[in-house]
Amino acid sequence: MGGAPSLNLLHSLLALLLIATLLDHPVAASSRSRFSSSTALDEQLFNSNREYPVQEHWFNATIDHFNFRPTTDPTFPLRYFVNEEHYREGGPVFFYAGNEADILQFVKNSGFMFEAAVEFNAMVVFSEHRYYGLSNPFGNEYALGKGYNISFLSVEQAMQDFNTLNLHIRERWNMTAGKTRTPFGDLSTPFILFGGSYGGNLAMWIRLKHPNLWAGAIASSVTPLKHLLRETNGFTRIETEAYGNVSQTCPDLVRQGWKELYEQAETQGGRETVIEKLHLCDSTDVHAPSIHGWISNALETMVQYGYPYPTNFYNPVPGFPFRVTCKKMLEDKTGLGALYAAASVYYNYTGQAGSCFDFSSIHKNAKRHWVRHGRYEWLDVQPPAPGLEQRSRRLAGDVAWEETDRAWGYQTW
Repeated sequence: MGGAPSLNLLHSLLALLLIATLLDHPVAASSRSRFSSSTALDEQLFNSNREYPVQEHWFNATIDHFNFRPTTDPTFPLRYFVNEEHYREGGPVFFYAGNEADILQFVKNSGFMFEAAVEFNAMVVFSEHRYYGLSNPFGNEYALGKGYNISFLSVEQAMQDFNTLNLHIRERWNMTAGKTRTPFGDLSTPFILFGGSYGGNLAMWIRLKHPNLWAGAIASSVTPLKHLLRETNGFTRIETEAYGNVSQTCPDLVRQGWKELYEQAETQGGRETVIEKLHLCDSTDVHAPSIHGWISNALETMVQYGYPYPTNFYNPVPGFPFRVTCKKMLEDKTGLGALYAAASVYYNYTGQAGSCFDFSSIHKNAKRHWVRHGRYEWLDVQPPAPGLEQRSRRLAGDVAWEETDRAWGYQTW
């Protein structure tokens, strides 16, 4: 889960971590500066139009870090991006541990790292995760084509990619010259890991496993106890509370919307009402569970990526998108209107969807949402493999799913 942590909290945590780190690794007095006030940094972070210059680099990463048996090609090109705009000798390196996506997606949506780099004279590095973006060990067309090829996609291999890139950067940028040596080279330059969601887990694990290479980690939305969020309905309650914190009326409107959706879908006249109220393009295909999943995906993702500034991870959304959505719900004051508010902010904020929503997009997003939650019984397609539905439901637990339903009032029977 990608989170939207408090900026003030992030400022404080980063300042404390780096101050503690730099006490052991002094920076020249001329390059030090006090950490700016949160107000000044907030103003910079809200400027969504700023582009941060980065330079693309490639590193020959080892395909298999843990076996003596050689692979056909011993290495593959791992892509990473560097910003040296404010780096000064003795300053730290802010290293983003890439997630399960093209690394440019995170370069464009991680302004906090660039702003902090100004204050600490830091180099900023974004490393791509193996098998994602352009960093595929067996080429873009064949990386996932064979069982043998995919066998090298693991957390451990990815962590070691970042460890070896750490050492490579120290050498390439001459961070080792004339300094105290260790068997791993000079390690006096502090490297600070950053990451969110899965990348946050990577940052946490790497720091714990390899403290000799990494001075610290800023790990956002880390989920080492993810199973507890499902078993206790924790995530869905957090999601609901985010809208409730804007106005408690908003969760009530969403609950009303689910009820209206399923009731109206029972009749031809009701389906026409759904099409009109939700601005759907197709007048013949109203599948309530698909619409439910499509809008649930929007409600969930706007909290998960609820940054205080505009972003474009999956779709372009405004800052605090859940707040914008709740205010639209309050303007309409109807159940179906509340569902449309969520769809319009998440799927059509810049008008990219046009005047109506196409059902092919609705089905695609709904399928992604229900599969991610293991809810194959809500799809109008078959589960992807025999037994997978039962396995997913057994692992999650039917009771847990019933509890999850209650937070938003998903039950419609």
